[in-house]
Amino acid sequence: MILDVFEATAGSRMMCNYMRFGGLARDFPDTLRGEDMVKFVSDLVNNRLPKAIDELDHYLTENEIVRSRCIGVGVLPPEKAIAYSTAGPLLRASGVPYDLRRADSYGIYDRFDFDICTRQNGDVYDRYLIRVDEMRESARICQQVMRDIPAEGEIFSGKPQYNVRVPAGESYGRVENPKGELGYYVISNGKTNPYRYHVRAPSFVNLTVLGELCKGHKVADAVVILGSIDIVLGEVDR
Repeated sequence: MILDVFEATAGSRMMCNYMRFGGLARDFPDTLRGEDMVKFVSDLVNNRLPKAIDELDHYLTENEIVRSRCIGVGVLPPEKAIAYSTAGPLLRASGVPYDLRRADSYGIYDRFDFDICTRQNGDVYDRYLIRVDEMRESARICQQVMRDIPAEGEIFSGKPQYNVRVPAGESYGRVENPKGELGYYVISNGKTNPYRYHVRAPSFVNLTVLGELCKGHKVADAVVILGSIDIVLGEVDR
């Protein structure tokens, strides 16, 4: 259903091309599946998503197989998590309350009431729990978005720009990605294309701790530990 919203709004289910410098490419559609779009999304974030998360929690969290395979496996102490520059749920599952949406707020996150989720044990089980916690917080943010979204307003401000010419210099921008800190370091020489740029891919950075987490465990545990880091291969092998 989330992908249906993406498709109706941006025209694509996965690779959405919707945001523009100065606003958005187009307005929210009026309907989806014959329903009012705002009511459809409001029902999704207020009812359907919380129920789906509760169902996932009910069937997995106390499952004896999940607990036996995850508790005490791949422990990442907070000092080591910081030393390896890990970020996102991997870092917060080790008890470090660091979230860019609070530490270096951007966009309109300062308008929303949400908690920075942390767990204290730093093992595979806590890395699972932290993601359940954060799904609940994400739904909570979305509920506030739908509560406050204006009925109408400007969608795109200024002249459409597909090639943006920026002054010569260098800059680093970062956001809180589902995997951690996603950063872009860009050097401009004043032309339309960057002179140099580098992407701080959180999956690649978080993956560097895998060897350390696997020490003393079985080969089968390595698969579980890798899954708990939750990498995106495209970020890693590029």
